[in-house]
This record gives sequence, structure tokens and C-alpha cells, in this order.
Amino acid sequence: MSANPVPQNPASLLVRGARVYGPTTGLSAGSDVRISGGVITELGQGLAADGCEVVEAAGMVLCAGFVDLRACAREPGDEHEEDLCSLSDTAAAGGFTAVVVSPDTQPGNDDHAVTELIIRRAREYGRCELLPQGALSHRLKGDTLAPMGEMAEAGAVCFGDGDRPIAASQLMRRALEYARGFERPIFSHPLDVGLAGDGVMHEGAWSTRLGLRGIPAAAETVAVGRDLAVAQLAHGRLHFARLTARRSVELVRSAKAAGIAVTASVTPWHLTHTAADLRDYDVNLKFVAPLRAEDDRQALLEGLRDGTIDAICSDHTPENIADKELEFDYAAPGAIGLQTTLAQVLSCVRAGELTLELALRALVDAPRRVLNMASADLAVGRSANLVLFDPQARWVLNEATNRSKSRNSVLFGQELIGRPVLTLFRGRIVHRA
Repeated sequence: MSANPVPQNPASLLVRGARVYGPTTGLSAGSDVRISGGVITELGQGLAADGCEVVEAAGMVLCAGFVDLRACAREPGDEHEEDLCSLSDTAAAGGFTAVVVSPDTQPGNDDHAVTELIIRRAREYGRCELLPQGALSHRLKGDTLAPMGEMAEAGAVCFGDGDRPIAASQLMRRALEYARGFERPIFSHPLDVGLAGDGVMHEGAWSTRLGLRGIPAAAETVAVGRDLAVAQLAHGRLHFARLTARRSVELVRSAKAAGIAVTASVTPWHLTHTAADLRDYDVNLKFVAPLRAEDDRQALLEGLRDGTIDAICSDHTPENIADKELEFDYAAPGAIGLQTTLAQVLSCVRAGELTLELALRALVDAPRRVLNMASADLAVGRSANLVLFDPQARWVLNEATNRSKSRNSVLFGQELIGRPVLTLFRGRIVHRA
């Protein structure tokens, strides 16, 4: 673990003139917010400095910290790619104050010991809240249930097998039923392994053109349909961690209308890229949930706009260079994303595909609802887990700005627009651009 000390509280901080966002109030035209002793102590306009450190924030947006529903920490087991401390730093730099940590580590988080490790590291380091996802199955093998009760008691906020789909319908049913007693959702990576085969990208015109083995959209949608049917049978809470296909969105839309307790998220990569972007065989655009066609991308955006898709998750997946500098077929899938999620989502806002309020709902409000967390409204007395971001700030993800131990991102070296200026966790400044 890093030797960096836990950040200290500023005596008092006044953020002046920011547009303040809350789920029940929307975006204000411009407000002042005072933070003292780790909590919000005053909101209004024209607040006096009274000895506070003043941050002039005209043109910026202040809101509750973003919550990420999926990130890989690599600790325990592969700390050279990422550890829980570097993950916390990366999250803070991206404006996230809470991150769900995927269970597929070495060993996996399939008992209370790893769950407790994650929570202890987060408490000691103090940059953000790390929320353990407990494994659904023993050793993530998909055959028997893991001790979900022990992990829930230790602090697991949800259950799933990370990137590994649950093939056994009966196991999925038992997990959904069992998790009801802890009021925890089951996270699903929907994939029919038999249909997916050994594919490495979306099956379509571009896979044919590039000579790469394809994964048909049906490999996802068949699994989505199965999981929805099982969730209805078990009366459990189901969350799809990453949707990619139009038909999947349609199935979730119908399930919500039928009263099934289902939520879903999408990654910024699937909102901003398609299979056509693989024309140069860039391995940093190879994902476990593959980029699909433009029609699918448009369906994902529509799903966000109408509430079918609830949240946007970073899908932060650090990989070392050796596992990426291989032929496309053999390269490890995934990309780092915690620091770039905001900029990617804001590019959709500038393109007119999403409104800023809708984007914030997907980063701030919806993930909290999925996890049964407290409301994201800013109010006097609330703990100051906040992010102040400048939607027009230009910056470059490079060796100097990157906080992850890994650098596997197609955005590395590119100029991006939109960046957190300050991230506060429990009133402490944990990131300052």
C-alpha cells in the first residue's frame, strides 16, 4: 500500500458560483456551497468568504461524487497492473467517490477475507469508498454458490462473477432468491458462451472485412432473455453490468414495463465507439463486451434517454503492456477508464446525443439507486463527497496525468474536454487538477 497519508480536512472551503446539480433539483444557474468539518454547512448565493479557502467556479458544475458500478482493482494477485490504492487515486482523479470492485482477482472475492481486505484498504487510504462485489459462485467457477451471507455481512454491496457469465440457470435462480434476504442485486455479464465461441469482436461487416472471429449480438441477447425470465421467477433484483446490443435494450425495456426488478448500465466506450473503429486492429478497443454496430450504439443512447438503461460505468480494466502488445486475437481485452469517463460522456453531450442532466443522472443518481445508497442531493449536514468539474477544460491523458498503474487506453496521448477540478471525499480534497 502507498505510504501517502490520508488527506486532511481543509479548515473551510467555499465553492463560489458553480452550477449545482441534485437529482430532485436539477441544475441550478449558479450557487455557492460552503464545506466545513467534512460536511456541507451552507448553500446559497453571495455567501461571504469568512476566512474560507475560496474556489471560483463560474462555468463549472458541482455535484455529489460519481459512483462507478464496475472497475477491476487487480489486488490481490496482479498488483503490478493496479492495486486498491492506485485504483482509489485514479477514481478520485476521475471524480468518483465510490467504486464497485469486481471480484475476479487472484484469489477471487468469494469469501469474507477479500471483502474485508478491500474495505480495510479503502479506509486506510481514504481517497474514495471501495465497494466490494462478492463472487456469486465458489471460486467464480459457476457451479455452486459462494458464501454470500458472510460477504454481505462483511460489506459486499452486490454479487456476480465479474466477466464470467453464469451458465447454469438454476444457480442464477438460487443466487437471486438468496440475495433477496440481503437486499443486494445480482450483477450479470450476459453471454451465451456457446454462441460466442472463440469470437474476439462483434460479428458483422467489420469482422468479415478484418478477418476476425465474430461474437453475434444474439450471444448477449439470448442470455439477457434467460436472465430476465429467471429474475421474474425468483422475484430477485437483477443488474446487467454492460449492455451492448439493440435487442438487449428492447428486452430490458419490456421487462421494466412488466414490473421485473431489473437495472442496466452501459460503458462510455459503447456510447462513443463502434466496431468500425477496429479498422486499425487497435487492441485497446478490444473488450469483453464487444463494440457493436452504429445501430446498437444509437439504441444504447436511446435507452439512456428513456430510462431503460440506468447508469454509465467505467468498466476500468487495467492490463500490462505485455498482455496488450499481441495480435488482436490473443491480446487481453479491456481498457482503463475511470479518468476518462467524464470526458467521454461529455462528448455525447456536446454532440447533442445526451443532455448534461441526463448524463449526471447516469453517473450520480442511478448507480446509488442500484446499490441502495443514500440520495445524491446536496443538503446542509450531508457528508461532502463531491466533485467539481469544468466541462470545457482541455487536458491530455499521458504519463504525467495518468493515475493508473496501467496505460491501456486508445485515448492515451489524446486531448480530452471535460475534467474534474476538485474531488472531495468526506470533506477532504483528494484530487485537485
